[in-house]
Amino acid sequence: MAILCWDFDGTIALSHHLWSNSVRRAIDSVVPDNCIHFLDIRKCMETGFSWHTPETAYPENTGDKWWESMNRHFYKSYLSLGISKTLAKTASEKVKEIVMMPENYIIYETTLETLQKAKELRHINIILSNNYPELEEVLRELGIHHLFERFVVSACVGYEKPRAEIFELAKSYYPNGEFYMIGDSLKADIIGGKKAGMKTVLVHKGFNKEADFCVDKLSDILKII
Repeated sequence: MAILCWDFDGTIALSHHLWSNSVRRAIDSVVPDNCIHFLDIRKCMETGFSWHTPETAYPENTGDKWWESMNRHFYKSYLSLGISKTLAKTASEKVKEIVMMPENYIIYETTLETLQKAKELRHINIILSNNYPELEEVLRELGIHHLFERFVVSACVGYEKPRAEIFELAKSYYPNGEFYMIGDSLKADIIGGKKAGMKTVLVHKGFNKEADFCVDKLSDILKII
């Protein structure tokens, strides 16, 4: 039996500039005739998220407090782009709802069959993701929640991959398991997973010698474990 630790975005599903597009849609709904350039929004979203500074732990600022921090970041971003305080506040509070819309995510072609087959083979699927607190709810909306036994999400626990704590938390649920970290991020998933004593699988990124295994199709993972 293997414990398969799955990253989410970029691994089992794909979103297209999720945060930048959500921030764009939020301000468009409040100020339809704004002159903000998308590339300027993209630049604002290159910093300010907890996964941009994984060296910082924040177990006391998870859940709703995590969103409060993010709303401040969106608010300041809007101000820097010339939006008034009142409209910036209104728009920033809309981003969360937009981010959680299931239509933002495209499930990779072999995701469902791979997760189902892994479960049939008595392997255990868990989510191990740097992400917002409500990721579990979105997985339910996407129709794949039932294929996972546990959900270890950074904004719920206060640690970001590649920090050891988030990996150790996942491992604590299955003390005798053989763990595989599956993801698309070299730093967060592969280097972090290897330091935590997990076998690592890099997906959708071609070959990289840092990973134990590299696959282009998720279904190929079942040939490894």
